[in-house]
Amino acid sequence: MRTLDHDEFLAMRRFPALDGLRAIAATIVILFHFAGPKWSWLSGWVGVYIFFVLSGFLITTLLLREQDRTGRISLSAFYLRRVFRILPPYLVILGGIVVFAWLRGEFFEREFPHALKYYLTFFNEFLPGSKPNGADNFFSGSWTLGIEEKFYLVWPFLLVVAGAVGLAAAWRKLALAIAAFALMAGLVGVTSGWVLNGPQVPIYRSTVHYAILLIGCVLAIAMHYRRSYAVIKPLTHPLAAIPVFGAFALLHVNMESLWGETGSNLGLLIAYGLLSAMLLVVLVSPGPLRRLLATKPMRFVGERSYSLYLLQGPVHFAVVAAIPPLGEHRMISALTVCAVGLGIADLIHRWVEQPMIVTGKKLIARRQERKALRAAEAELKKEPRPVDAPSGAR
Repeated sequence: MRTLDHDEFLAMRRFPALDGLRAIAATIVILFHFAGPKWSWLSGWVGVYIFFVLSGFLITTLLLREQDRTGRISLSAFYLRRVFRILPPYLVILGGIVVFAWLRGEFFEREFPHALKYYLTFFNEFLPGSKPNGADNFFSGSWTLGIEEKFYLVWPFLLVVAGAVGLAAAWRKLALAIAAFALMAGLVGVTSGWVLNGPQVPIYRSTVHYAILLIGCVLAIAMHYRRSYAVIKPLTHPLAAIPVFGAFALLHVNMESLWGETGSNLGLLIAYGLLSAMLLVVLVSPGPLRRLLATKPMRFVGERSYSLYLLQGPVHFAVVAAIPPLGEHRMISALTVCAVGLGIADLIHRWVEQPMIVTGKKLIARRQERKALRAAEAELKKEPRPVDAPSGAR
């Protein structure tokens, strides 16, 4: 047993165990919504914060590796990748819900004319505050997408501003991420209040979510550069998984009770984000936990977790309509929603998500080819033309 070398980490092109972590996060969110109070100890509601740390880590890692490979971060390519990755499943599922509501004559009853203004502009997290007692439209769980889309819009630009490559740029990026984290955490008192265990509406618009995303960003930057990686390297030893997973699991299963008993809600979420980040280090490193979460079934669910997460509301409604006894929140209800939702998510993954990701990559490749061609033509024009010799010259 040994630690993971920095060069080995940089050589990894995929982190399959993180798909397994996505699978767990999506599943516990569904259990939180539909399994009933007996399973509240699973603290499924914090599953979204696992997604946030994952997003911050993966997006930043991809951007930093692109910068090392090409010498720059292409913001246009990044935004195109995000558009073709995020929008197709999102719009297919939202469109299906809207059509379903219209056909049932519930389009206005479920207040879609109001809700769509938020859903189509990715200000999802502000919808609950606009109508605290609004009707259920099956898509309220998409509030996390509003958070992530604004993060995707701003964070890559800040990385570009921080500089290209080199040791100074590395420390600037790390300082930027830590400063941004401190700012977002400091603004919690303004955006939602320091004690988050109150009405649900304020927490949706809280900057605490961006602070958790930035924990993943800090981790990605620290692991990308050799000097800062040396600080994290001990956590890559297989034996480190025992205390890290133990601490994470202990906090996770007690989050529900601690949330109500303490006024330090911000501290709890930040501690959870930090332990989630440490768990990511364990999961990208060799060891039994990585092998377990990288199994085919875990990766299958994880690769479809985005659509599965968005589908939970409409699938629950359809399941209850077909089998009314499942309207009672209990484990069989939650598992049925998971199974049916996963089946539909698989279809969306195969027929929408993957084809559109490929289309986006082809579009980016064509743009890069045209750009390279224009650059080559410009260089040719700069080259001096040979001067014809005077008539009669030898």
